[in-house]
Amino acid sequence: MAQLVVDDYLDLMDDILEKSKPIFGSKKCMIDADQIRDCIDHIRMNMPDEIKQSKKIVNERKSIIDEANKQAEEIVTRAEARANALVANHEIVKAAEAKAVEIEKQAVMKARTIKTATDEYIVDVLTKTEQTLADNLTAVKRTKGAIKAPRQPQNPNVAPQQNINHNPNQGR
Repeated sequence: MAQLVVDDYLDLMDDILEKSKPIFGSKKCMIDADQIRDCIDHIRMNMPDEIKQSKKIVNERKSIIDEANKQAEEIVTRAEARANALVANHEIVKAAEAKAVEIEKQAVMKARTIKTATDEYIVDVLTKTEQTLADNLTAVKRTKGAIKAPRQPQNPNVAPQQNINHNPNQGR
């Protein structure tokens, strides 16, 4: 029904243009502006619902597109932040792994140093023990030799000779 009203006013506007008087020497003509404005106002008031609905849809479409673009930008921003965080975490992990390798190298070097020092200490202790045992063995052999040696008759005028060397480390 509204379409008929709009068509009627469009026909009226066409009639106004047909009945208008031409301006001499031009293709322009004179019309009654108030009549045309009245027709336009009636057309606007009686515009079909489909046209009003389409204008509303176009406005909503623009709003939906704007909102979708805004959400897309937010998603991209969050994704970039997440990617940056992952890169930072990856760099932290790489730094931690490098630090762990360095700590392990230092621990291996320290263990080697301790083992070398320990080996030197053990060799030193064993060398001293070996020397002490050699000295004691020599003393034992002298004592044994002194005991096995044939005894000469003792001259009461001569003081007995002692064959045993006294070692101050003996008996300790």
